[in-house]
Amino acid sequence: MNKPLEILHSEIISEAKKGYPILLSGSLVFLLFSFLPLLLPMEIVHLAWVIGLSVIFPFGILLSKLLGVNVLYSGNPLGTLGGIVAAPQAFFIPVFIIVYMHIPEYLPFTIGLLAGSHFLPYMWIYKSKAYLFVTLGACLSSLFLGSWFLDQAFIAVPLAISLVYGIAVLLILKELKGERLVNS
Repeated sequence: MNKPLEILHSEIISEAKKGYPILLSGSLVFLLFSFLPLLLPMEIVHLAWVIGLSVIFPFGILLSKLLGVNVLYSGNPLGTLGGIVAAPQAFFIPVFIIVYMHIPEYLPFTIGLLAGSHFLPYMWIYKSKAYLFVTLGACLSSLFLGSWFLDQAFIAVPLAISLVYGIAVLLILKELKGERLVNS
């Protein structure tokens, strides 16, 4: 049975809660990243950025389980589309490794731009302006802070991304609350 697109959107939004646990995870991981230069040598910080990114998705899944949110909702083609949209990030890994090996001071710039840009399609999947905010906020802050304030990029960029993701979580929760009120 083919469901209308509007029903598919409603189902994925209801089940996955617009994927906010993944953004919450990213916010917490990038907040942690912002403190690493204060605690560790930069060589380790550079490596932590490349390896540490792999924690965001599994931690987001853990948070979603704790929050009772089904971010891996597979009973909907839009859920499959969300997975397809996320998958190209795997191809970013060689870029991150090359930047790490040759110009590690540009890791915040590169990671912020590439990771931030992948969120744009979720604006349509989840019918959420918060994902436009995530894309623009993460990309512009990474571009500006990661290129013009290179000496402070490993503190400023993750702090900015953490803030952007955290604000997006609040925006999504507000959207979800507003949608519940409309549907009641």
